[in-house]
Amino acid sequence: FEQDRSEVVGVMRGKFSRRLEGAGRVFGIKFRPGGFYPFAKRPVSELTDHTFPIGAFFGAEGEQLEREILSLPDRTEMVACAEHFLRERLPEQDDAATVVGEIVYSIMADRAIGKVDDLAARLGVGKRWLQRTFSRYVGVSPKWVIQRYRLHEATEQLNARGPNVDWPKLALELGYFDQAHFIKDFKALVGVSPSEYVRGAGS
Repeated sequence: FEQDRSEVVGVMRGKFSRRLEGAGRVFGIKFRPGGFYPFAKRPVSELTDHTFPIGAFFGAEGEQLEREILSLPDRTEMVACAEHFLRERLPEQDDAATVVGEIVYSIMADRAIGKVDDLAARLGVGKRWLQRTFSRYVGVSPKWVIQRYRLHEATEQLNARGPNVDWPKLALELGYFDQAHFIKDFKALVGVSPSEYVRGAGS
């Protein structure tokens, strides 16, 4: 929520930034993986890498919510206002959305999951089912989600190890077969190469 610029933002697969200038207020709501599909009633992959006016999903009431939230004096009241708005519009329980959220959490928590094959075997489901379900509920492929969490892990490893990094070994630990693919994915997410990241963290 931002004055006259409130948006619904899909998953952004690359690095992005938003500059805030002057005086004003911004308030955001982050949905858990699978959490927005019951509201959207359309594949979340249609939102990926795009932004939409809040009215596209919540109509004039969403535009009114912008005015209400940004007029409140403190964050606690803003949160309460947003929660009330969403609770009044809660869709029917979608069990698949709950399952997808649990799958994404398992990817985040279990560092042994480095490939979609690992995830499919762990769950006892087919790769196609995973791909269709993630497209509908998460907006990105299971492969992208796995890579994202492993690259988050990479930044933690780089912060811990400092400049003395065995790059081929680290790439293998994160599920990459070669260092070049690891560097390419890291740069796409973080905006700089792993070596540049290490130099920046140490400066």
